[in-house]
Amino acid sequence: ARDGAAQIVLLGSPKDQPACAEVAAGIAGGAVFNLAGSTSLAEAIALIAGSAAVVANDSGLLHIASALNRPVVALYGPTDPGHAPPFSDLAASLSLRLACAPCKQRECPLGHQDCMVKLTPELVWHSLQPMLPQP
Repeated sequence: ARDGAAQIVLLGSPKDQPACAEVAAGIAGGAVFNLAGSTSLAEAIALIAGSAAVVANDSGLLHIASALNRPVVALYGPTDPGHAPPFSDLAASLSLRLACAPCKQRECPLGHQDCMVKLTPELVWHSLQPMLPQP
């Protein structure tokens, strides 16, 4: 979205809507569509199939993107990146491997969520960029 040409679609369940709204608010430039809780699974799959790339947490949508052979960066915070990684040549797993992770908890027992918060856009871009077609 840095050059304003990218369209970003945020997907997830209704419970993901607030987190996706926070992500959307932090993205400057480009078109951002928060569709969390607004799509069926079939619609989400169609959006992923038509995407240029996918950035996803350890979730079913991550594995759908991998199965559809989309370039994907898998974000692992409280989960173990070795447990169920994406199986694709166009996938990169990103984990900070903090001392407190993987705790496998939905809520951070230490109250900071550093394992996800410190996965910066720059780290994600560095992993994703080599998988994208070059102009």
